[in-house]
Amino acid sequence: MKTFAESELAPFLLEGLAEINIKIPTPIQQQAIPLQLAGYSVVGESQTGTGKTLAYLLPLLQEIQADSSATQALILAPTRELTVQIRHVLENLCRETDIRFQIIMGGMDIKRQIEKLKQKPHIIVGSPGRIYDLIEKKKLKVHEVKRLVIDEADQMLESGIIREVEAVVQRTPRSRKVSVFSATISPLVEEWGRKWSEEEPKIIKIQGESRLPELIEHYFIVTPEREKFETLRRLLQALQPERALIFVKKLHLVGDIASWLAAKEVSIAGIHSETKKAEREQAMNKIRKGEIQCLVTTDLLARGLDIDDVTHVINFDLPFDTDGYIHRVGRTGRAGKGGMAVTLLEPKEKFMAGKLTQQLHIEMPERMLFRGELVPPKERSFRPPSKKKQNIKAKKPSKKK
Repeated sequence: MKTFAESELAPFLLEGLAEINIKIPTPIQQQAIPLQLAGYSVVGESQTGTGKTLAYLLPLLQEIQADSSATQALILAPTRELTVQIRHVLENLCRETDIRFQIIMGGMDIKRQIEKLKQKPHIIVGSPGRIYDLIEKKKLKVHEVKRLVIDEADQMLESGIIREVEAVVQRTPRSRKVSVFSATISPLVEEWGRKWSEEEPKIIKIQGESRLPELIEHYFIVTPEREKFETLRRLLQALQPERALIFVKKLHLVGDIASWLAAKEVSIAGIHSETKKAEREQAMNKIRKGEIQCLVTTDLLARGLDIDDVTHVINFDLPFDTDGYIHRVGRTGRAGKGGMAVTLLEPKEKFMAGKLTQQLHIEMPERMLFRGELVPPKERSFRPPSKKKQNIKAKKPSKKK
């Protein structure tokens, strides 16, 4: 399967892929899709950002019988962000079909979720805990599920929600097929696939390679949340970037950062998904022409930005996942040119630097700001102020007569 057009996918899926301009399958898709279409359970390992979501969604959607009122597929995801990502892909692929899906997550109004279940969704996507809760309340019936997907199984293990996953698995028919996907497949995750499958699953392991240009330097700075704005200002002052992109997750931060830095005499503009088209184009033209130094924006626009010669990418906060990091940082280091990416991490997030290093096969050392420079922590030396010697003459002991 060199192209999706050569696959056995249904026409509506090919049309959906064409609309989002996806033509060539990634290695994990090339191997996993035909096996699932053939009715096998699979355990697939491929680094984040390599298309695992489509690797299981395409064959799953092909198996759905839209004229049925039964829930036919469950997709368990470890995080809210991943669940939202899956929903976006389903919206694109199911737009012209009668396939119904529903997102079920903790932290949301359970009564509203129960009410929506009356629409008889074919696919359920969400957190294992809330899905199990609705099964136990007999509001969600899973006895006709044909395909069960465990997405990012390694994160399930790390977050300690494997009991909820197993509880959901036990409520599904033994005859259903299982698709377990993860950035890293440990022996335990591989054993899950065998334990939960009626027959021996097909094991797929795609060797990871960095998807980022080699000329990009990656660093992180640890800073408390309350000091982030000031740290960002000092960082820009130290780097003096010719053209920098600053990425945030929350939409309101775009305006807050742009306004605050502009007041500090930084040439900057901000755009997000709700920015008017004319204002967005004006900001884009300014940074392309070098009229402004920095552009602050959101993850939603990370993939669509087309700006040449970006010298620096600054992650004001962590992207939702490593795929988000790739799309943000990939704006620099293009056409054989160097670039730098700096991520601001709160102390509790410091461990994420190691995770990004491992999953993306990059080096990301820690740096700190000291006297207007970005330096390794060990190079910072604290010199206590010198104390003036007090000119006090010691009194000589008086001689007793």
